[in-house]
Amino acid sequence: MSVRRRLTTEHLMVVLLCLLVLEFHDVGYLLRQPYWHDEAWVAVTTRFPVTQLPAVTSSTPIGWSLLLRLFTFGRSESGRILPLTFAALAVIPAYWLARRLDWRDTGAAIVAGALAAAAVLLVPAMLVRDDLKQYTADAFMTLAILAATARLERQWSRRGLVLLSVAAWGGMLLSDAAAFTGAAALGAICLVQLVRRDWGRLAEAAATAAVTFLIGLGVFWLFDARALVPGLTWYWRNFYIPTRHGLAASANFVLHQFDLMHSYFGLGPAWLAIPLVLAGLVTIVRLGRPATAVAAAALWPEMLALAALRKYPLLDLRTSTFLVTATAVIAAIGVAGICAAVRAWLRGGQLATAVAITLAAVALMAFGLAAGPYVRSHLIQFEPIRQQTQYVAAHAAPADPIVVSASSNWGFAYYWTKGTPATRPDSGNLQLYQAVFPGQPRIIVPRQRDFAQIKAAMTQALGMVKAGTCSRIWLIRTGENAAEVAAWTDVLHGLRLTPRAGPNGVAYIQEGPAACG
Repeated sequence: MSVRRRLTTEHLMVVLLCLLVLEFHDVGYLLRQPYWHDEAWVAVTTRFPVTQLPAVTSSTPIGWSLLLRLFTFGRSESGRILPLTFAALAVIPAYWLARRLDWRDTGAAIVAGALAAAAVLLVPAMLVRDDLKQYTADAFMTLAILAATARLERQWSRRGLVLLSVAAWGGMLLSDAAAFTGAAALGAICLVQLVRRDWGRLAEAAATAAVTFLIGLGVFWLFDARALVPGLTWYWRNFYIPTRHGLAASANFVLHQFDLMHSYFGLGPAWLAIPLVLAGLVTIVRLGRPATAVAAAALWPEMLALAALRKYPLLDLRTSTFLVTATAVIAAIGVAGICAAVRAWLRGGQLATAVAITLAAVALMAFGLAAGPYVRSHLIQFEPIRQQTQYVAAHAAPADPIVVSASSNWGFAYYWTKGTPATRPDSGNLQLYQAVFPGQPRIIVPRQRDFAQIKAAMTQALGMVKAGTCSRIWLIRTGENAAEVAAWTDVLHGLRLTPRAGPNGVAYIQEGPAACG
């Protein structure tokens, strides 16, 4: 009975820790801020039939796009509850990863779990992940795979191997990082069995790794390979290690990336952060989980190698959220290990326990101070596509042409309430399609962001205006780059058109008689 009560209380504590996400993120802000360009092409997938998901989900994992439908209500920004949910769920594997190490007593184990959970809650890289992207799922899957690895080491079983395998290839449906962490975990397990010369377990682990690789390869070819277009490599070009320029340039690049990102770890300067991470790895090994430690450590050389091969960006704030979060959790375990070592050095007793708890509290306060500037942050890029779309819907006459810039098509399609959007193949963007309205020919989307396509779209709109009427041509433009802005300026000047400004950046061109105003 006492054991059951203790477990129930501890489970309740974990749930409360998860719910702290609601305190550290401004939920009201998330539900008010319109989707910006990079979110809109994720959100708009909910406007298409589910059978089209493989074609429209682009570089977002298909499982994420599928789950998004459960969180999307109307034309609201409710979808942002999905990344927030994964930010909360990531607390659970972090807690149990640290909690279920072979600590000397339950109290030390619970403190370790609480510190690991706090690391997930307070690491700045997670605090700023409020936008509609899968990066909190990356963190969750990474920690879940590490926790599954530790579980397997605690009690070896074929069931545990299957669980780890499913977490790796199944996790790929939600997270690209699952493939990296799964490979590191299975490789680490094989390596440890090889060192131990446990040939039976090595054979089981190697067979599991082979099956996982084959299934993962199938998941990749079915759902991910389409998104690997040359433009994606170009987009991330500034986050690849410049190996062609030599070792010195490569080392300088890596150090520069660390310098740009160090504040998002929340671990303080390198002289403090690195020893804490090393202490975490040593603690995990000493407490009976060597493969888990090897897997966690292997993530860094793995990501460095992928960046050198130009396959994955290194230390971009979004795509490296999983790596930063896992590192913070390992550092938190390091803090718990140091506290346990200090307590053992002082030979136990009330004084030793008080000193250990004080050290843990100081570490937690330091985490909190580093996280302070990022708590309830408002860092989502503002683009008023919702406001522009709603204004045009309310003020445009039924025959008024509406020209939607190429960069605004996804956001417009998400917020537009009249009719149903369709897709048009387009090799000129990373999503490989545009959202269009074939049933509403007055809605015109340029095929590209360049001068020729913008001019063609405006010429088409002008051709729809009937002489002598008070028709307006409405312009919806958000998320433009400098080249696109220049192209629009040149087109409007060349056609001798002067847009009139409306609220939130919407504009219109009055083509009717002067009396129309």
